[in-house]
Amino acid sequence: MKLSEITEKTTLVKDFANRLAKTTRQAIVNTTIEKTKRVSGASARAVSFALENSQTVKIYLRVAGEAFDIFRIDINGKMQKLAGDYSNDYAPSFNASVDIIANMVKQGQAAFDKRQAKKKVALPKSRSPRTAPKNKAQQRNALHDEIAVLDEKIAKRTATKNELQAQLDRLLTAKQGDAADD
Repeated sequence: MKLSEITEKTTLVKDFANRLAKTTRQAIVNTTIEKTKRVSGASARAVSFALENSQTVKIYLRVAGEAFDIFRIDINGKMQKLAGDYSNDYAPSFNASVDIIANMVKQGQAAFDKRQAKKKVALPKSRSPRTAPKNKAQQRNALHDEIAVLDEKIAKRTATKNELQAQLDRLLTAKQGDAADD
């Protein structure tokens, strides 16, 4: 077995993801297989699971004989102590171990949400380097110009909508005529 053979369909990854999703009662929205690198003195490949509430669980896999072995788990970027058996050879032991991680995710949800709420949101920069009008007359003129542009867009889209509606009506009429002929 090679680390390069790890995919989302690898048995250990699939079993971990299924159990994690089931226990946390959250969907895993993204699974990312990272490049092989040295972690804690061992060649490993990280697999990152993004849960629907934005938390992430990252497992590090290494080759252990003829199977893969989970030797490190990070939750939201913080390394967790491993407790239990993360070999999927014996399902009850594996499920209990993954349940411990899932419970950590569930218990840390409130603190995670609090940290996310405190993060500052970067406002998107404007695409056009416009300078703000200086006086009321300039502001009024700018708004009138914007209204004219928007009215033009509305007129074009209304015309397109009317054309498409006419095409749809013709198709429906033709289809009903064909059905009546049968």
